[in-house]
Amino acid sequence: MTDEVLLELGRLVQGALTDALNALAQQDLVLADQVVRGDVAINRLRYAVEEQITASLPGSETGEATWMVAALYVISELERMGDHAEGIAKVTLMLGPKPSLALPAVIGEMGKLTISMVDRTLSALAKRDVKAARALCREDDDIDSLYDRAYQELLTTMVSDHRHITHATYMIWVTHNLERIADRATNICERVVYLATGHVEELNVSKY
Repeated sequence: MTDEVLLELGRLVQGALTDALNALAQQDLVLADQVVRGDVAINRLRYAVEEQITASLPGSETGEATWMVAALYVISELERMGDHAEGIAKVTLMLGPKPSLALPAVIGEMGKLTISMVDRTLSALAKRDVKAARALCREDDDIDSLYDRAYQELLTTMVSDHRHITHATYMIWVTHNLERIADRATNICERVVYLATGHVEELNVSKY
C-alpha cells in the first residue's frame, strides 16, 4: 500500500467535484448523471483500500483488526449523529419559545422513525445482526420520503405566507439533520455487515 493509492482516490473525488460543479453551471444533465454513477467507483476503491489495510494489520487473522477498523468508523458516525442532534437543538433556540409556525406533523413522524432507526441500528450492532442491518438500510427510503414531504409542505407555507419564511427555513434544517442521522445509521449498518463478513458493502445506494 502506497500513498499513490490515496492520491488516486483523492483525484477521483476532485474530478467528481469539478464535474459536478460544471454540470450545475451548464445544466449538463448527462455530466451530472455520470458523476452520480461514477461515485460507485470511488466507493469501491475506498473499500478495497480499507480491506487491504485491515488485512495488513496485526490481528487480521483473528478478526480483531476488522473490529478495530469498524469501531473507528462507527464512533465517527455516532459523533456526527450527535452533531446533528445538536443542530436540531440549536434550531429550537433560534425559533424561541413562541415560533410563528407550528411544527408540522410530518417532522414529528420523521423524528420518531429516525429515533427508532438509531435504536434498532445499535441493537443490530450489539448482536452483529446482518439481516436486521440490511433491512434497516432499505428502511432509509421511508425517511427520504418523509423528508421530501416535509420540504414540500414547508416550501408551500413559505410561498403562501412570507411571514413564515424564516421559521419554515429553520424547520427545513431540522428535517435535514434527521435525514442525515438516518443516513449515518445506515452507514453503521454497513459496518455490521462488515464485522460479520469482513467485506464492506454499499447498502445505502442513492435512488435519485
